[in-house]
Amino acid sequence: MAELVTYRVTHETRYSYSDTVTSSRQLAHLRPRDTPWQKVRAHALSVDPAPSEQADDSDYFGNGITRFAVDTPHDELSVRAESIVEVHSHAPDPALGPPWKSALAAPGVWSPSEPLDVVEYRLASPMIPLLAEAASYARPSFPAGRGLVAAVLDLTLRIRADFTYDPKATTVTTQVREVLALRRGVCQDFAHLMISCLRSLGLPARYVSGYILNRAPPGKKKLLGADASHAWIQVYCPGLGWLAFDPTNGKVADLEFVTIGWGREFSDVTPLRGVVLGSATQELAVAVTVEKVARDARLKR
Repeated sequence: MAELVTYRVTHETRYSYSDTVTSSRQLAHLRPRDTPWQKVRAHALSVDPAPSEQADDSDYFGNGITRFAVDTPHDELSVRAESIVEVHSHAPDPALGPPWKSALAAPGVWSPSEPLDVVEYRLASPMIPLLAEAASYARPSFPAGRGLVAAVLDLTLRIRADFTYDPKATTVTTQVREVLALRRGVCQDFAHLMISCLRSLGLPARYVSGYILNRAPPGKKKLLGADASHAWIQVYCPGLGWLAFDPTNGKVADLEFVTIGWGREFSDVTPLRGVVLGSATQELAVAVTVEKVARDARLKR
């Protein structure tokens, strides 16, 4: 029987403005996604000041979204999401799966036997171009005859070894080519880099946004990217489906990971984005907590 863990995830966002803004329009990706390995038991989103409009929907990729509008003048906006999520173990066996070349296809070529949502993830996107240098970096992990799962895991481990986690080295607009040159960045950068590597070889890969449990066994370091939103990748393997890998921590993404959603890149699944009416500057503070709870746990509020 597969392992199962239940988590409470709390994601709090606070915008502080230098002057009063008159209104705000926001789109949130804060509800975890139901998947074959993950079940959302409960979820609540609270906004202060209270929204004049609020509606749940789904985006192009099938991720849950919430749109809301605040029309009360305010100098601070707080958004709190709390979820109870059940995660089942779904890690692939590196010995399973076909040779990696069986998943290859030219970008943009659609075989009638292949789902469109596989084909589209071979294409370049604004933040993730197809790069010869990304393909060159990836190639040592993909020798002839190696299984796809083993090859992608090898690339995952190499990125973890070759790149330094450094929150000050990059911004949300840093390009993959810059990350390759710097050999530094954060989880978003490493996910973008790995996807570029895979797509540049002709393999379908997508960006995953969510959370990772922050824990450290005795004598070990905490996982990088915890206590905030985290990013990892999924690659499509014929016969096994979409498989998840975390280049930031050099591992298969399994029980410690809570999935919010996926898309082509970071901009498709930003936790919160929007516009405000006013001339103020803003300061952003984000706090994320992921904790194990009993299977019958309930929301705190």
